[in-house]
Amino acid sequence: MRSARWTTLVAGGCLALSLLGGGLGACADGGPPSAAAARDYLSRVEESPWLQALLDRTVATLQAKDARLRASDVRIAVLDLRDDTTPKLAQQRGYRPMYPASVIKFVYLMAAYAFQETGQLRIDPELDGLLTHMIFESSNQATQGVVARITGTTPGPALAPEAYAEFRDRRLSVNRWLGTLGVRGLHCVNPTFDGTADMTGRDRQLIADRSAASGLAPDKNEPNRNAMTAVGTAELLALLATDRALSPADSATVRRRMRRDPKVQRHLAARIAGGASRLPGLEVYAKTGTWGPIYADAGIVRNAEGKQFVVAVLIQGSPAYRGDFIADLTERLAAALLAPPAHGTPPVDDIHP
Repeated sequence: MRSARWTTLVAGGCLALSLLGGGLGACADGGPPSAAAARDYLSRVEESPWLQALLDRTVATLQAKDARLRASDVRIAVLDLRDDTTPKLAQQRGYRPMYPASVIKFVYLMAAYAFQETGQLRIDPELDGLLTHMIFESSNQATQGVVARITGTTPGPALAPEAYAEFRDRRLSVNRWLGTLGVRGLHCVNPTFDGTADMTGRDRQLIADRSAASGLAPDKNEPNRNAMTAVGTAELLALLATDRALSPADSATVRRRMRRDPKVQRHLAARIAGGASRLPGLEVYAKTGTWGPIYADAGIVRNAEGKQFVVAVLIQGSPAYRGDFIADLTERLAAALLAPPAHGTPPVDDIHP
């Protein structure tokens, strides 16, 4: 749980109201929210004994019947957003970074809109198309184009020290933006690749740069790989879900781009969207990742009344895990948090048994 508090919220000349009483972080005119509003919201995240017990019990039940899952490294974070003033957190190894594969692409999607809001970037038709291919098809080539545009860098051969220092600084711009929001545990400096053949010399130069190491277990060849924690991922998604990282209009656009439907993309049946689709009336905005030993997904699950939660799951296994755990976990969380119960409403606070 975070202890820092911010009460006076100012951004871009827009004086925001104190969020101690709740409410969204966007300015009254619908413009971009203040970064301080995002930090304030994340400072009020509380660990929830009730939600933690639900998560622990559910994971134990699913692990008991899945030997491959038990042999994998699983990192999870759940944020219950039904109470907008106090998000509730449960996690398992959620603060430990892992290589996220394509999950990181939703960060670059959000950054594109954030940078456009501050005048650093314009989403023209070319970039708009790249964003579509990056998210819907999870194209690595499109992601390389997106990262080049949002960071103002270009691919090419290895650079001399002075030019490389500028390249490195530009590639750290997404990290700096995340820092202004108070999101920790995300290291987003590289695009995704189809292999080593599409890495240029300066890409290799950056990945090998130990001065910007990602926090993953040391790798003698690639110490500066992308990395995400489940908790940091869930926090950024919570800001997206509540319009606190982007303007309401851009938040809605980003969520629309991340809308997942397993009927359209059948491979999503084993992911968050597949689990949520087992219950009526739920929508999912998410991004999956699959590469080698990595099997991951992170997203927002929302019902027709606007109640929502965020779940992030990062799995690493050898042999690689490719089972139904993410979908099964999502279904059980959605049933507990969003599905109408037989009596009353789902529990929001920790006094509920």
